[in-house]
Amino acid sequence: MRTDRLISATAMLLCSMSCGTSESKTPEPVPVMIQVVSLEPISRTVYAPCRLEAASEAVVSVSVPSMVEEVLVNAGDTVSQGQRLLVLRTDDMRRSSVNSAAAVVEASRASLEFAGSNLHRAEELFSQGSLSIQQFQARETEALAAEAAYSQALAGYAAALSSAGNGYVTAPFSGTVGRVIATRGNLASGPLLSMFAGDAFKAELLIAPRHLQWLDTGIPAVFTTDHFPGVFFQGYVTAFAPAADPVSGLVPVSVQYNDTSGMLVPGLSGLTMLSLETRDSVVVLGENTLKPLGECCFEASIVQEGTAHIVQVSTGLRNGNRHEVISGILPGDSVITLGNSIVSEGDAVRVVNP
Repeated sequence: MRTDRLISATAMLLCSMSCGTSESKTPEPVPVMIQVVSLEPISRTVYAPCRLEAASEAVVSVSVPSMVEEVLVNAGDTVSQGQRLLVLRTDDMRRSSVNSAAAVVEASRASLEFAGSNLHRAEELFSQGSLSIQQFQARETEALAAEAAYSQALAGYAAALSSAGNGYVTAPFSGTVGRVIATRGNLASGPLLSMFAGDAFKAELLIAPRHLQWLDTGIPAVFTTDHFPGVFFQGYVTAFAPAADPVSGLVPVSVQYNDTSGMLVPGLSGLTMLSLETRDSVVVLGENTLKPLGECCFEASIVQEGTAHIVQVSTGLRNGNRHEVISGILPGDSVITLGNSIVSEGDAVRVVNP
């Protein structure tokens, strides 16, 4: 009986040892995705909303009250010097037109009387043989021309009397129409429209004082607008205030854009990005590869010969969710981008990049 019990206990021990051996198998490598680090540029940037204005702009207006009869142009139209922009109606214009036509009638009447006197004198001299046929015909031609001019002047005077007194506002120079303020049927006392020449535009920005130490004239600026998605207009900083505005607490910055595409117009709103500081050929990592380690630095996971290693990383410039890496990561390192939150130091890993 005792022998049977001993055999049974031995069998149970062997079974237990066998089961324990099967449960202590080597764990499977952790599947991860990696990024092989290379050198690239990164910039310290700041964004600010803005509204474009023409670098050189003129406002067209009239000095006397009048009525807008017709608007002949729209914002964005390209016009030539002297081209008609607006049709106006005013009593002063009618009065001026009538007075001018009357003056022409008086002048042409005087010319007709003078030409008539010359023709009468030429007839007497021609009959006496003191004037050649050519000279006499010249006096007849002058008289006929004076009579025609007088008839034309009378017609012009009649037209001026019956006219409503329309006047035109013309372009002072060749350029592009900016904002059109005048509306048909409204009074036109004051500014009617604006025009700008050339392809230069400016914008005024307001940015936080913490960026002041990196501001400088000539640094790159990029303008984007929802009106032209995906299109970037290049510019630069032309001036900035040395200190924050006491009212807004922000720093005023002036930028300029030179556009040859013809797409930009004054009044266009959008967003300007300033590249305050740029560093070329540095290690740059996204936040998805970094884990905060207190307030000073980060941790990143790299793969070496199929094993995960945790390294401490110091960072510099930041642009959105991208960080410049100062130390801890070298070009050519394989940084874990997916799975870095579940691996530990020394874990076996398996790269599953597509």
